[in-house]
Amino acid sequence: MIEEELNEEISPTDEEKLAEVKSDIELEELEVEKADKLKDENANKLIRMQADFDNFRKRTIKEKEDIYKYALSDFAEKLLPVLDNMERALKSIEDANISDAYVDGVKMVANTLIDVLKTEGLEEVKADNTEFNPLLHHGVAVENLEEIEDNQVIEVYQKGYKFKDKIIRPAMVKICKK
Repeated sequence: MIEEELNEEISPTDEEKLAEVKSDIELEELEVEKADKLKDENANKLIRMQADFDNFRKRTIKEKEDIYKYALSDFAEKLLPVLDNMERALKSIEDANISDAYVDGVKMVANTLIDVLKTEGLEEVKADNTEFNPLLHHGVAVENLEEIEDNQVIEVYQKGYKFKDKIIRPAMVKICKK
């Protein structure tokens, strides 16, 4: 009975207004849905941009650290021939069994150079009587010796060096191969 009264009270113009209000509500709901979708997309973009920025920041910090860490690497690499020549000179002095103040001075200079380079991070790559490692050694000769294990370094022709944790010159070696 109440429904009949309500239906009787609603006129055709009221129905049109109600339909219009319903369609306005539907349009508003669609706009709210679009706005929510846009908000979610923008939030995702922001998260990705923040992650990209964090990665950029971390990468630039790492690059900066590497620049400082390896700044002397090129310089140390250029000094290696000088170091090699000093070691050859010292070996020839020892072989000739020469001993005087001049020889002592050359030894002091060589030892000082080696100490300074070690302090800055230069290390000799251990090669003699070790297993051949292509990351540390450059094999230039091969020999088959029965008393030595396969793939062992049997002679070092030129010392190898690393600066901090980076190989700047692999050791040139002779390897035992069977």
